Amino acid sequence: MNNSSNLLVLGATGQVGKLVANNLKSKEANFVVGSRRKASLGELADQFGASRFIDLDDPRTFDEALKNITGIFLITGYTVDMLVQSNSLIDAANRQDVHHIVRLGVFTRDHDAYATVFAWHQMVEAYLRDSGIAWTNLHPNMFMQSFLSVWSIKGGLYSAYTSKAIGFTALEDVAEAAAVILTEGAEKHRGKDYWFSADVLTPQQVAETLSAATGRKFTAAVRKAEGFQNDAVQPGSAFEPAYAKGGFELFEQVEDGRMAYVGSVKDDTKKLLGREPLLLREWAHLHANELLEIVGS
Repeated sequence: MNNSSNLLVLGATGQVGKLVANNLKSKEANFVVGSRRKASLGELADQFGASRFIDLDDPRTFDEALKNITGIFLITGYTVDMLVQSNSLIDAANRQDVHHIVRLGVFTRDHDAYATVFAWHQMVEAYLRDSGIAWTNLHPNMFMQSFLSVWSIKGGLYSAYTSKAIGFTALEDVAEAAAVILTEGAEKHRGKDYWFSADVLTPQQVAETLSAATGRKFTAAVRKAEGFQNDAVQPGSAFEPAYAKGGFELFEQVEDGRMAYVGSVKDDTKKLLGREPLLLREWAHLHANELLEIVGS
């Protein structure tokens, strides 16, 4: 571990960034968390040791936030603004001599697909590769944490948007791997793409696995891909319409075979962490109480 590194973790008020920050804290790494919510900065500093104000929608905040930072965990929101946010932050990182950017992307094993959100991520990755900054890209498949979303499971019914098998990864694995990569630094991980797709399951297999882990009967219903777009733009959703359209395209193209690779195992957890990745049955045991609360038990 490189204790001289001063790392910046974005998204610490969300699931991914918070888990990355918790892992860095357990490693006693030298890091700060960034937030656009000024009212949260004090609480975040108490929780993680240090915080800085940064607003991804206002690049004027970037240079101050990146002073003396050597590595960044880069995560952006679920809107098309991720393009300008990411590129502007990469530019600022160059100005401030940031050495390493670890970026959370998507499972883009195959570039021959017409899916909006995947194309956005590929464009940012290309910009980062061309920036001259050492980079590491994380490519998670479907997060198992999606089963804890109210639009995914209701009353024990799991709504799937494709009948085909898809790959899943545990957020815990990705966050721990991100912390390891950040602390080990660019010397070991520059120019690397790491993949996280540990368990490939059909909707019925998902339901059976959740049932076995919780003791509660889960069933699966396959809906048309358009269903994701409709559900994702409901009030309170984190997705904008353009991003939700990307989800519809993803599930449509998994179903018709153009993005069949989404249903494949390709996982670097053991390479990075020296242990096997969590499979859904293990993850569901860990989160059994949350799953039962969602289904109303």
